[in-house]
Amino acid sequence: MNPDFIFGKNAYYYNREVEAEKILRLVNYGAQYEDNGLIILTQDKHCVYANKRAFSMLHSEDDLDMLYESFLNWMKDIGVAWDTPAWSRIYKVDDKERLFRVRYRQLLDDESMPAGHVYIIQNLSDVIENGMGEQYRLTHDELTHLYNKEGFFQETRKLLNANPDKDFLLIYSNIKDFKLINQLFGLEKGNAILMHIGELLAQRVMDDDVYGRINGDHFALVMPKERFSEKDFSLAVNELAGRIISTSYSIHIQIGIYEIVDPGMDISFMCDRAYMACKSIKRDNACEIAWYSDDMLVNALLEKEILSSFDFALFDQQFGIYLQPQIRANGEVYGAEALARWLHPENGVIEPEVFIKVLEKADLIYKLDKYVWELAARQLAAWKGTEWSKMSLSVNVSPKDLYYLDIKKEFTSLIEKYKIDPLHLNIELTETAVTSDVNKCAKLIAELRQSGFIVEIDDFGSGYSSLNMLKDINADVLKIDMGFLRRTDNHERAMVILRYTIDMAYELGMGVITEGVETKEQFEKLIEMGCEMFQGFYFDEPMPVEMFEKKYKR
Repeated sequence: MNPDFIFGKNAYYYNREVEAEKILRLVNYGAQYEDNGLIILTQDKHCVYANKRAFSMLHSEDDLDMLYESFLNWMKDIGVAWDTPAWSRIYKVDDKERLFRVRYRQLLDDESMPAGHVYIIQNLSDVIENGMGEQYRLTHDELTHLYNKEGFFQETRKLLNANPDKDFLLIYSNIKDFKLINQLFGLEKGNAILMHIGELLAQRVMDDDVYGRINGDHFALVMPKERFSEKDFSLAVNELAGRIISTSYSIHIQIGIYEIVDPGMDISFMCDRAYMACKSIKRDNACEIAWYSDDMLVNALLEKEILSSFDFALFDQQFGIYLQPQIRANGEVYGAEALARWLHPENGVIEPEVFIKVLEKADLIYKLDKYVWELAARQLAAWKGTEWSKMSLSVNVSPKDLYYLDIKKEFTSLIEKYKIDPLHLNIELTETAVTSDVNKCAKLIAELRQSGFIVEIDDFGSGYSSLNMLKDINADVLKIDMGFLRRTDNHERAMVILRYTIDMAYELGMGVITEGVETKEQFEKLIEMGCEMFQGFYFDEPMPVEMFEKKYKR
């Protein structure tokens, strides 16, 4: 037994000494501990070992029980749990500042089963005495005692420079909607969650890894690629999420991973790439992991370009409407859906899938929708007294429009401004928008219909509350996307559901439009089911207004 270890006056009874001998073998005592304090516990948390350095640091006599009690009080005074993986604090002793860093590790036996606990206490007071105390404060996070952004960047750069031939990963975490947790449950609960995240990081790393709290709820870790196991990491994060979950809320942790291919790159750029991977995650599981790809950077740059030029594009009237015809079973074109297109002066026509989701994410979609509604109303006004005067145009209302705009006021203002019949300006509300607030939408739909508008429920069947919604929503038309069939392998069952949905709509006094019709077979089958209105590529694709007028001139 190493003579540097002592048991204290009350430590020399048989079971403690036996336990001490057994656990000491697992610690692998060596040079790395010679300048550090060491405290060792059995699995059931009985203190069986301490070295002289630990007694000296804690100003304790050679009584092991008293030393452990002092150590527990030490942690209690600053609010640190007994199994906190790593923490640092600056203390004042005899008017001098002392900096201690404590690391906790679970000891495992030869079969990887829990066998005990060890605390390693490192005296970093030289940092303070050499005038580096302020530097410590500048590079460490006050809440979690991990590196802050500056400290993480500095230490990561040192690690990469010292290991130029080694492959590393930068792992970045984000808690989805963390601001909402703070608002609902307070900063104290939010801070507790952040401390749990810090503990998770410390538990999963080795001494040479670099990890820290970058800002807010964002943490980062740099570790060798060879040691990373996505399965183990995911299990650890799920375990953490399981500990934090309550009856009131649950957390969703997003993990983005960037493989460091250019060690000379600015660390902040590496973090940006890992965070891009985080933002690419769409699902809401307790833990989701995504790896960075160069496509994400391309998309991020495109997103930035879209947002930076959007307002000017609106002002410069670069947006226009394309019309996709809506057709009755007898072949008559009775209307069209007005769809936004970005008519870029240099890049040509930009399809909506490029910019719509970006604008939705940035809460700017209401500006575009309002602009499209006006273009549609203006077009209906231009058709008055012409052979297209009986045409109707359908326009979309996005879910977020309900929060930013007074929908009824916007549409009634357009009717008054352009002196058009509201029966010709059809309003499409997505099922997602309706189910987000059924009572509010039921009232809105009733008011719009009273004002003379035709109201359509778009994307019906895409959500999980479709039938429940229809109890309270009295719209004019259900719009069913034939993508419903493409998203399943069981077409026969899907067709049964589609048939009964069409019948149900008629029973409730609503019309039915099936959109996304692509083949003659689908068209004929839908006619057999009793559907009377259609839209899709089988009939025609969206086209400029001038082409629509030329092609469907009566």
